[in-house]
Amino acid sequence: MTDVQVSTREVPWMKIGRLIDEPISAKKAAQLAGIDFTVSLRDLSFSDGKNPLVRHDIPSRRAIVRDDNEQWLGIASADYEVLQYAEAFDFMDNVSPRYVAAGSLKNGRQAFMVVKAPKSYQVPVLNGEDPHGWYVVLRTSHDCTRAVEVSVMALRERCMNQLTLRSFSADAAMRWSVKHTPSLPGKLEQAKQALQRLDRYAASFQNTVERLANTQVDSDQARAILTRILPDRPQRDEKIEAIVGLFENAPTVGYPGTGWGFVNAVSEYYDWYRRGGSPESRFVAALEGQTQRAIDKAATYVLRTAA
Repeated sequence: MTDVQVSTREVPWMKIGRLIDEPISAKKAAQLAGIDFTVSLRDLSFSDGKNPLVRHDIPSRRAIVRDDNEQWLGIASADYEVLQYAEAFDFMDNVSPRYVAAGSLKNGRQAFMVVKAPKSYQVPVLNGEDPHGWYVVLRTSHDCTRAVEVSVMALRERCMNQLTLRSFSADAAMRWSVKHTPSLPGKLEQAKQALQRLDRYAASFQNTVERLANTQVDSDQARAILTRILPDRPQRDEKIEAIVGLFENAPTVGYPGTGWGFVNAVSEYYDWYRRGGSPESRFVAALEGQTQRAIDKAATYVLRTAA
């Protein structure tokens, strides 16, 4: 593989909420993506079972409601501290102003922003022939399902595969939570920590790719691994053969006969060949769903075999 190419495919988060290609703030990104609406806590009550005209208050709980359209988004404790979407991500302004996508998930109950990393990390073993873009994905919610969460995503530019490959190093997390702070020193400290975590994860990613690229995997081994990691459901054999076919022949996958090629074949299938799914579901699946689990399991079994 000697030709460096960039795929024309469009990753799911671009379809959900592409932003303008110029430096902006989290506040401006929220405005452009339509997630700059505010929410507030409202009192909760229920009707009396004997007399529907009588209401009983629920003092320990509050409803989280959009102020612009009165849409109910979730239930929280009475002392819950509301954090607006634009405020949740503004610490990232001190890391990188390249917000490339932003939008809502689950009908506004969750929101995300994707930020291009401030520097590039290349994998030496790939000799510059397999470039990756590096992004930071920010997510939070108004339905109390997640805190402010930061994830690192390597985007393989040959195929635009979302490689949210977990770290195999204890001190290099792919995902972590951030506690909101309104102070500038606090935000600067969070930005500093994010950059440090990004560096550590990138180093771990580089090491993992090197190990995968130097591990031999043939088609029969690929089938055996897939049989172990894929759920025993209808069409599993069909799925296995599709992934093996990509491993053997797809030019977007490359690196045939290696663990790196095999992991990318799994990623290729789930990102672009899996049936059904909206851009939103594909995006979430790559961050924490079946795509991310399949990639992780494939890499884990390859490295376990090589150990």
